[in-house]
Amino acid sequence: MIAAGWKQNLPSMFEREIVQMMAVAPVPGAMVGLVRNGSAWFHPLGVRNIETREPVTQDTIFQAASLSKQVTAYAAFALREAGKLDFDRTLVSYVDDLADERARKVTLRHVLSHSSGFPNWRSGATAQLVPEFEPGSKFQYSGEGFFYLQRILEEVTGQGFCEVISRLVFQPLGMNSSSMIWKPELPDRYALPHNNRGELRPNWDRRARRLYEIANRRGQTITAWRYADYESATREAGDPPTPNNMVPNAAASMVTTGPDYARFLKAAIRNPEIHKEQIRIRPMLGWGLGWGIERTAGREYVWQWGDNGGYKNFVVAEPASGDAVFVFTDGDSGARIYDRIVTYATGHDHPALFWV
Repeated sequence: MIAAGWKQNLPSMFEREIVQMMAVAPVPGAMVGLVRNGSAWFHPLGVRNIETREPVTQDTIFQAASLSKQVTAYAAFALREAGKLDFDRTLVSYVDDLADERARKVTLRHVLSHSSGFPNWRSGATAQLVPEFEPGSKFQYSGEGFFYLQRILEEVTGQGFCEVISRLVFQPLGMNSSSMIWKPELPDRYALPHNNRGELRPNWDRRARRLYEIANRRGQTITAWRYADYESATREAGDPPTPNNMVPNAAASMVTTGPDYARFLKAAIRNPEIHKEQIRIRPMLGWGLGWGIERTAGREYVWQWGDNGGYKNFVVAEPASGDAVFVFTDGDSGARIYDRIVTYATGHDHPALFWV
């Protein structure tokens, strides 16, 4: 990887170019992280808040968006190792909440490889979760599948999802600034979301604040909530109780820092099963257990993109070497920035970036 020559910083000429492009995009802030030879370094760029001009630092917390899915998969592997999960068992053998005949065939393996046939997200509160094709026959990206997996993790552990991820991932890996739900006690550390004009997105924390208010009024700890708790709280907050409206959310709600995420990467990419292809997407692209797979330029990578409102992220890692590059951004135009950085870091184009 060309990144081997970066040492402790981005090359100055490239940094100047990226900063200029961030101003044009516009993307107010970013965090670039590199994992190599068991070590990691980080390079914050720009600001976490376009109005106050407070800079991004190593301690800045970003929404991970869909990079949350790999953390959920990591926890699922841990529970499988403990004998509490079987990836080839059906979802309904753990949580029986699916009536459709094809839906009842979906397994955890289908969910982790995005071959369940479930949609990404349902559009209506009363819509049933129904596969659009025979499970396992092809690829279709699905946040719904990961949210159902979240409920299964709660069922087999007897804990709330936040507690499960904390116990199996965050605590063992020392990810002390990470959570599966926004924390109101850390307002000065968040990279705030910005739209494609570089303006702050309003009311971005409304839903999470409302849920904390409900939990406090109930005398409950929000991180101990299980599905019935956050489903009812979502209703009380006035939102349709569909998975894409609920937090915590296995598919998209993690918040983390660059150093925390690097700790996760170093552990996660040691698992050889994540790059055993389960389903083919396109030439050079497939999906393994929890991760996308890309084969190009004589190398094999695992990867994932993140896309929440105001946050655009990307990670690519090479399991054979243990090297990885990730980019968090706090703007809706962030894909233009992470595309440039990842391509430069690795020295070649990535089919995954063309496909996303």
